[in-house]
Amino acid sequence: MQRILLALKQGLQKRIFVLGLMALISLSGIFIFAAPSYAVLHSKDKLSPQEKIDRAYEYSEATGILEEEKQASQNANKTFDFNEKANVKTVTSATEENSEPNLIEKAQELIQKVTGND
Repeated sequence: MQRILLALKQGLQKRIFVLGLMALISLSGIFIFAAPSYAVLHSKDKLSPQEKIDRAYEYSEATGILEEEKQASQNANKTFDFNEKANVKTVTSATEENSEPNLIEKAQELIQKVTGND
């Protein structure tokens, strides 16, 4: 009877030990992956324009020059909105303004003439 209780106690201790290690590894994973991404996200937002230029020059001289030009523009701190730049209205208005057929349209017309599909 004592052997059975001793065996159950040792098995229970091993399981508790393994579960404790798994919990510790999971917690350390959360801190490793969550904290650095949060820190990087907010450190970039808090840089002054001169610090951004200095950091760009650390990469290369061309990057520094581009960053200087960006900071000199009027909308340097404005975030880029992808929906505003590439929406259907912009594309259709550009094609309406430029009614001259482009190379692709000319090639399609030529293929239709050659194949006889009008």
